[in-house]
Amino acid sequence: MELARTAWRRSFLVYKASTQTTLRSSSSDSSNVAETPVVSRLADLESKVKDEKVHHALGATDELTSYIGLAREFANDSKEEHPYVDKLKRVQMILFDLHHAILRSTPGQAKSFEDRHTKDLEEWIAEYSKLLPPPEDYIIPGGGKACASLHVARTICKRAEHSIVPLVTNGAVDEAAQTYLKRLSDFLLTTSRIAAKCDKRTENIYIPRAEVSKEK
Repeated sequence: MELARTAWRRSFLVYKASTQTTLRSSSSDSSNVAETPVVSRLADLESKVKDEKVHHALGATDELTSYIGLAREFANDSKEEHPYVDKLKRVQMILFDLHHAILRSTPGQAKSFEDRHTKDLEEWIAEYSKLLPPPEDYIIPGGGKACASLHVARTICKRAEHSIVPLVTNGAVDEAAQTYLKRLSDFLLTTSRIAAKCDKRTENIYIPRAEVSKEK
């Protein structure tokens, strides 16, 4: 991502220099260079990408989107049918929208994030929870490639949620987006359990050493 950002920035600077040269040649006073709206917008975007808070949020949401895609492909490659694949694709699209909102964010001018996206997650969680045994306190990630990759996506989701807190605090991102990421983490956990069930894999439960000693 750093290489891509550097390449984008280099292209932008070349474009900016070229534009300013053209403007200077058409003006009798080279010290008064008018800034076009296009250059102004690009400069604003470059400034936001360089902002540490925005940079971390963009990186986390991008990584989350990518790992959900990996989990989706593992599910598609499975010999068994995984019913949640289309839902994961839907989540990726929403994360792309969130990524765009973060890139264009301005403190105090947060764009509305639709609550219905979170409601969809809650409905899906309720639907899949009916197909699963009661959750254990500690599930050790594993249970097949699809299941394990969803566990990784869940941990990245928690980081993404944490990364947008400063942007929510300064009013650049809608608080509803943070709520969505929090519920998405729960959805990914539930879906990971469904993935293990689909692949007929057994969930590994963490057993404290004290309890193991008692059994012996």
